[in-house]
Amino acid sequence: MREECDRMRKRVLKVESGLIAVFLFLGMSTAVGSGQSIGTISHIHSVRAFGDQVILGTHEGLFRYVDEKNVFLMGTEIFDVMGLAVLGKKLYASGHPGPGSKLPEPVGLLLSTDSGKTWKKLGLQWEVDFHLLETAGADMYGVDSGSGNLLYSSNAGKKWTSRGKNLMSDIAVNPGKVGSALALREGKLISTQNSFTKMRAVDSALTFSSIDWLSDSLLATSGKSLYRSGDLGLTWKKMSDFPEATSTVTQSSKIIAVVAGNSIYKSKDGGKTFKKM
Repeated sequence: MREECDRMRKRVLKVESGLIAVFLFLGMSTAVGSGQSIGTISHIHSVRAFGDQVILGTHEGLFRYVDEKNVFLMGTEIFDVMGLAVLGKKLYASGHPGPGSKLPEPVGLLLSTDSGKTWKKLGLQWEVDFHLLETAGADMYGVDSGSGNLLYSSNAGKKWTSRGKNLMSDIAVNPGKVGSALALREGKLISTQNSFTKMRAVDSALTFSSIDWLSDSLLATSGKSLYRSGDLGLTWKKMSDFPEATSTVTQSSKIIAVVAGNSIYKSKDGGKTFKKM
């Protein structure tokens, strides 16, 4: 049991390692204007593309990231956003209530349809704290930090089933087929067609750090580069190189964002060019 707990902690740290690096570097900034600096945030858990914006799930709440000197709190409900997923204009989150919050502990699964201004309880309150949260269509996956189990929902979080102990560091949900997904296990690709009840390895010479799937755009980071696949991960084409090692890729219908080293880069042209934020 102790060994299993140790492995779970290592997997969580692997998911967040690149984001911690961003925090450590950007923490030297000072507040500017009506926003605040990234240095006022003690821990960044996730980076997500949301429309044409980049948002951060943090220990102090949900923030919109403009640059290292300007981050803006989204909404008034302050809670520790451990898990964060985006589906179009919908935001799903999980974590712990902040100071003065009336949210349960843990908060379970929450939904916002107004860019984080207000949140609706969907379920699992007082039960589950998702640290890894991914969704596409009605499919949703979450890693419960308490049990270490991977949970799956085929109806947008209404009902959940356990897939046993989590072995994945990242999951990309196929937006075109229920139960289909790709995941990373120790940097290698794993494929499923039935929500991880059965899995198979996908051969690749690359070792990946993150993966993301939106419509027909399947993206992954490896080393200092961003790759795209048009055949469900069987082959990969390099899109862009970055100055430092990449740790996160996230995309919306409008932008692609990549965390590389201590910086966040954003593309508005489908990954042809990137600009440091």
